[in-house]
Amino acid sequence: MKTLVRPIFLFDGDCGVCQKGTDAIRAKVRPPVDIMAYQSVDLADLGVSEADVLEGPVLMRTDGTHIIGPLGMAEMLRSARAPYRYMGNLMLIPGLRHALRTLGPVMYQNRSRLPGSNDSCRVS
Repeated sequence: MKTLVRPIFLFDGDCGVCQKGTDAIRAKVRPPVDIMAYQSVDLADLGVSEADVLEGPVLMRTDGTHIIGPLGMAEMLRSARAPYRYMGNLMLIPGLRHALRTLGPVMYQNRSRLPGSNDSCRVS
């Protein structure tokens, strides 16, 4: 497994919604992570399965562990500058954390219904 110097945030590079979202994060939030399409990396080398990336965006931590979905986004935001750091902290308070853990997979599975999506956003 590859040792990471910086965390990596993996997203679906084929999905227009995901691409627009990560472009905005790069431009505005500028977190101290590498943001990459999962299609552009060797998932096995990172210790992530294709099933993992089909569940939602994945934050790869430098210790080799990873977190999937909105909680990974929250952790990424916590590492950014204010005010984004506060948004990440807010996302991790117990009630909201539970809601995001529950709703995240539903949102990701239905991302093809969001404005700016295309057929490649559809996840079976």
